[in-house]
Amino acid sequence: MKLLKGTFVLKIAALVCAVATYFYIHNELDRARSQSPDPSYKLFKFTAKSLPVKVRFASEPPAGYKLLMDQVKTNPAQVTVIGPEALLNDALNAETALIDLSENTTTVVKRIPLESVAGVHLAGESDRVEVTVPIQKLEEKK
Repeated sequence: MKLLKGTFVLKIAALVCAVATYFYIHNELDRARSQSPDPSYKLFKFTAKSLPVKVRFASEPPAGYKLLMDQVKTNPAQVTVIGPEALLNDALNAETALIDLSENTTTVVKRIPLESVAGVHLAGESDRVEVTVPIQKLEEKK
C-alpha cells in the first residue's frame, strides 16, 4: 500500500497514459469526421401532421335500407400523426378499418381502429375513433 501512496513514478505514468488516451481519441474523432457518411445510415426528420379521418365501408346496408353518407361522423374528426416527414408529406387522410354494414338496419355507433397512415403505424389513444353511421329505411313506393 505504501508503494501506491507516494510514488512519483506512478503519477507520471498515469499522466502519460491520460495524455496518450486523449490524443488517441482526438485522432479517431478527426478520422471519423473526415470519412464520408455511411449511406445505409440516414437521419429522418420527424414531424406531426393533423389529418381528417376517412371512414371506409366493406359493404352496403341490407336491401331496403340506405347509408346516409353525408351524415357519417367521426369523433375525433381529425387525428394527429407523428412520423417521418417524407412519409407524411403525401398523406391526405387517416382511414378507418373497413366497416361491415350488411346486417345493420339502424344507425350504428362503433369504435373502429385506424389503419396505418402512409406507412406510419398509429398507436395510443388515437388508434381508434368513434364512428356514427346513419342508416335509413327506404320509402316503399305505392
